Amino acid sequence: MLKLILSIYFSLSSCYCKNPLVEKLVDYSNNLQGFLVHPVIQKQIPKRPAIIIFHAFTGRTEFENEKARSLAKLGYVAFAADTYGKTGSTETIEGNFEIMKHILGNRTTILRERILAAWTFINSLDFVDSNRIGSIGYCYGGLCSLDLARFEIGLKAAVSFHGTLLKYPEESENLKNISCAIQAHHGDLDIHTNNEEASNFIEEMRNRSMDWQFLRYSNAEHAFTLFGVDDFKIPGASYNEKASNRSWSYMQVFLAEKLL
Repeated sequence: MLKLILSIYFSLSSCYCKNPLVEKLVDYSNNLQGFLVHPVIQKQIPKRPAIIIFHAFTGRTEFENEKARSLAKLGYVAFAADTYGKTGSTETIEGNFEIMKHILGNRTTILRERILAAWTFINSLDFVDSNRIGSIGYCYGGLCSLDLARFEIGLKAAVSFHGTLLKYPEESENLKNISCAIQAHHGDLDIHTNNEEASNFIEEMRNRSMDWQFLRYSNAEHAFTLFGVDDFKIPGASYNEKASNRSWSYMQVFLAEKLL
C-alpha cells in the first residue's frame, strides 16, 4: 500500500511542478494578512486539496511563504496564515516573544478565533476541496495546527514541527475524540517542549486519536527546521539539516496519503 501511495504521489508531484503558480497577499478576517499560492486552476482539476501553514514565533515570514510555494508545487492550494495581525510582528526576537506570550495567554479566545479565521478563509475558495484540507505549523504554529485538529471541524491531516504540545486549556475540548490524522515531529534534545511534555502528548493521542504518528529526532534541538535560527542565539534552539530534511520528507508522504 505504501509503495502505491508513493508511486501516485511522485507521479502527481512531477506533473504539478510543471504548472505555473499563482500567488498573492490576502487580507482576511479582522486585520489579518496571509499569503496564498496555488497552481493555475485547470478545468480538469477544478478543486484541489489545501494546506494551511501556521507561522513560528516570528510571525509570518518568507520562511512560511516559501513553504507554501513548495507545497503548491506539489499540487496543493497553500495558505500561510497570520495569527499576529498585519502590524503584529516586530523587528526583535524579544518583541515577538512578547506577542506570542500574549496570544498564548488567550489561547481559547484570540488565538482560537485567528486559527478558525484561516480555516474559514481556505474553505471560502471555490477551487478548494473542503473534504481535503490539512495544516502544518512550526513551533508556536505547531500548536496552532494541533489545535485546529482538536477543534474537530473537518480537518483531515495536521502536522506539527517542533511544536508546543500542551493540551488545550478547556477540559471540555480534551474529552473529544480527534478524527483528524496527526503527525508530530519532535527534537529529542528540545528543552522548550521537553520530553515530559512529549510523553503527555503521546498519552493524549492514545486516548483521543485513532490515527497519529510521533517522530523523534536524535541530536535535534528546538526549531530544528528553521535555517538561520542559530543567529538568534536562543538557548536550546538550533537548525539541524538532517532532521529538517527527514521531517519534510515524512510530511510529504503523510499528506499525500491523507489528501491526494
